[in-house]
Amino acid sequence: MSAAASDLAVEQVHEKAQAGSALKELGIPADKPLICVDLDDVLSQTNRVVAEWHNDTYGSDMKLSEFYYYYYWKNPHWGTPEETFRKVEEFYKTDRLDKAPPIPGAFEGAQALKKLGFALVVVTARQRREMERSMKWLEEHYPNTFETMICTGQSQETLAEEGEVLTKLSKAEVCAKLGAKLMIDDSVENALKCAKATPPVAVLLLGDYAWNQREAKFSSMKDETSFAEKLEKEGGREFWKDDDVVIPEGQSPIRVKNWEEIVRWVEQNIKI
Repeated sequence: MSAAASDLAVEQVHEKAQAGSALKELGIPADKPLICVDLDDVLSQTNRVVAEWHNDTYGSDMKLSEFYYYYYWKNPHWGTPEETFRKVEEFYKTDRLDKAPPIPGAFEGAQALKKLGFALVVVTARQRREMERSMKWLEEHYPNTFETMICTGQSQETLAEEGEVLTKLSKAEVCAKLGAKLMIDDSVENALKCAKATPPVAVLLLGDYAWNQREAKFSSMKDETSFAEKLEKEGGREFWKDDDVVIPEGQSPIRVKNWEEIVRWVEQNIKI
């Protein structure tokens, strides 16, 4: 499916099309159960190349272990929200994203889900302007694996436009409208939205990442500061640990360490 055709189909999903109609427009087989899969840090090692780019560009010593939150400005080295949005835009203008390596075992795991009889769709927070390059990367590293890609547009830099973000569908809403059996994501924020949706969307939270151990909470962007400013205000206290999320065993979202655990969970919990 072309980026333009997919973009049109997403608009129809946004206009509250019925799940069956939306599947047809997206070219997704309606006779197969659907699984939605996030792109960044579920299929692509995005934050790794982001950190490498930041270190090369700004002389920082950014580590993945310091990505305490999903939203970059809440982490060390990024600066204020405004500085962060500018940096993210700068990053997207490079070719670093196109060179990101895939997550180990993800191709084999996704292929295993297909062999079980599922249709797979990528649902990513990337902006729709990134559709073409993202599809190219996906086809290179995951050939004949995914039916299409849906860009919700709720990426890091669009958070600067709070009013616009509120008009976009969340991943939980996309999953619901497509009738997905499962969402696989690395963001605890997205995972919790799926788990708390009505009706809830089954969700697997992938990876032992620092940023999915805690939930980023904020009421207004204008009140947000840089990590360094907040750390000074807190007198050096490790304030980010206040936002740690404890998910009781057996409750959704379900934490999984790798793609082998994803496949095993699907085999044991979703009947076709």
